[in-house]
Amino acid sequence: MTAHKGLSHYDHLDLDDADNAEKIKRIYQNWADSYDADNDAALGTVSQPTMVELFAQFVSDKSLHLLDAGCGTGLVGAHLRKAGFTHFDGTDISDEMLAHAKGRGYGRLFTSNLAEQMPLDDDSYEGCLCVGVFTHGHVGPKALGELTRITKKGGLIGFTVNEDIYDDYAFDDAITALVEAGKWALKLHQKSDYMVKKNVKGLYVIATVL
Repeated sequence: MTAHKGLSHYDHLDLDDADNAEKIKRIYQNWADSYDADNDAALGTVSQPTMVELFAQFVSDKSLHLLDAGCGTGLVGAHLRKAGFTHFDGTDISDEMLAHAKGRGYGRLFTSNLAEQMPLDDDSYEGCLCVGVFTHGHVGPKALGELTRITKKGGLIGFTVNEDIYDDYAFDDAITALVEAGKWALKLHQKSDYMVKKNVKGLYVIATVL
């Protein structure tokens, strides 16, 4: 599957479609082998290194136990390891994508759907990253509550949102609600390059769980 075909498939996914998770699984099952090359050559995706660089600015202890939620082929993990992080797990909806993440520094890799409750206890991790997941038809802002649930108080959550769905999916309202409810303290909220070869920007958000 080419990057163009991959993008065209998920551009038309519907969050409210009961079969959405299965459609996403099939897309990434077919895309897994060429995903990394497409991200670099066809899309110019910079969200993974950008988020890791931003996240690291707020971390003094790089041995913290982190979760890479929606890790895909492990591109975030590769950048975490390069940046000196030593203790991180990964989860994704696609076993085929996870197979490519092996060898990129993860301690544990497991399958889950971020649109549902993950098979994790409350306060399981000291920090969480979620990069490239909040995009067309994938996962809505309700999942921010799930990331909060599995992150310990004082831990950081770092995530990206494709600019094209930020307003349509009401991410700003969800972020504001978490802050006003005393669940989060925002550390960073900025728009920056996301997929440079498609001229798409993304929102980069980092918050502390209170």
